[in-house]
Amino acid sequence: MSNLPQQPYRIPQVLRDLQLVDVLELTGSTTASAAQIGLSQASVSRRYRALARELGLQRLAAASMGKRYGDTPWLQLLRRGINSHRLAWGVLRLGGSDQDAALWQGQHGVEWVTLGRRQQQHWQPLLQLELLDAVALQELPPDAVTGDLPYRLLRSPHGWLACRLEPVVLRLAERLGFEDTGAQRR
Repeated sequence: MSNLPQQPYRIPQVLRDLQLVDVLELTGSTTASAAQIGLSQASVSRRYRALARELGLQRLAAASMGKRYGDTPWLQLLRRGINSHRLAWGVLRLGGSDQDAALWQGQHGVEWVTLGRRQQQHWQPLLQLELLDAVALQELPPDAVTGDLPYRLLRSPHGWLACRLEPVVLRLAERLGFEDTGAQRR
């Protein structure tokens, strides 16, 4: 990580359309995705349709959270590669509500995603599918310490952060000021 340039992270052009699939999953609509990444809604729709044709992806509105815009083994592998690139630059993909956006949007080391309402309610699969590295939570939901999806809870003055268990994710979250509580789902 130390030999990478000390400038803001910007996803390479070649990976941007692949990132578009993740943003669609995270925001829940082409309109919200367009606002998130600074494109028109028509451009987002056109780019997704072209990528879906090329990769054999299908839009499945009734599919489970995180799998509505494409659920293929190669998409998951491509996502892991993109995530590795971003994490190597020291940037967490952090999601949360509109009220959290003011705190995290534009902060060095954070790629902020304002989650759609449904995504805010069902954030655990977004971590499991590696669509997000962490989710900002104002308070712990009742099921935050039960279940079978692994994640770690970190605490800061701003609230809670549910993080994937990868060591690099946890290190980057701690750099943002979150403290490890030792609370982990299993």
